[in-house]
Amino acid sequence: MVLDHIPYFISPYLADTFHLVTRVVAVGFGYLVIEGLRYTHSKRNYLLRLLSWGIFMAVGNFAMNQFLKPEYKMSILGDNIFLTLALGAALVMLWNSDSRRNKFISFTLLLIGCVPLLEGSYLLLPFMFITNLTYDDSKRRDLSYLVLAFFFSIIEMSMTLPVIDFSNWVNIYDGIAMNASSMFFILIIPMLHLYNGRQGKIGKNFKYLFYIFYPAHLWIIHILANYMIK
Repeated sequence: MVLDHIPYFISPYLADTFHLVTRVVAVGFGYLVIEGLRYTHSKRNYLLRLLSWGIFMAVGNFAMNQFLKPEYKMSILGDNIFLTLALGAALVMLWNSDSRRNKFISFTLLLIGCVPLLEGSYLLLPFMFITNLTYDDSKRRDLSYLVLAFFFSIIEMSMTLPVIDFSNWVNIYDGIAMNASSMFFILIIPMLHLYNGRQGKIGKNFKYLFYIFYPAHLWIIHILANYMIK
């Protein structure tokens, strides 16, 4: 997560590599939200917590932008994974209800959410939807992820290849890394097969670490870039 947010301080090509390997981060969060919905005592409170932190971060991003240079300003919605996770949790909760009306609303939210207004929503929402549908069948889950990755590879590569400078491999690598990287979320598959579905011994002690660390690390990085880079 941190590695994907520090391109201001490293070489562009190292940033490309970090960008590729960190495609697993957002979907990892999405997977854990689905896990959370399965085990939480109150789905409603869980959803409200994600939404509350999303609002908190949106306000924080807005406040930060008041003194950041234009090149380091943050997107109110685009740099806010909480809102995407909250929307994903909401559509999964609706889909899992017995109401056909709720299922229709859920699918509608999925389609609307795929418009890239929220951070990573175009990938994260379909991923969360698939994860929920295939939760008890790892083979069907993995196959569905592969199909989704293939879909993104076709869409993004068809738009990227015509504008890539093929004069050297560095330009090709950079073009794919920055414009056609969504398919690399598929690296989450081997990681999930190492997960035993149980909370670690220290898991409860770090329950709220993500909620604090995510906005804090982004704000710190943008502040440092704003004042350290000329």
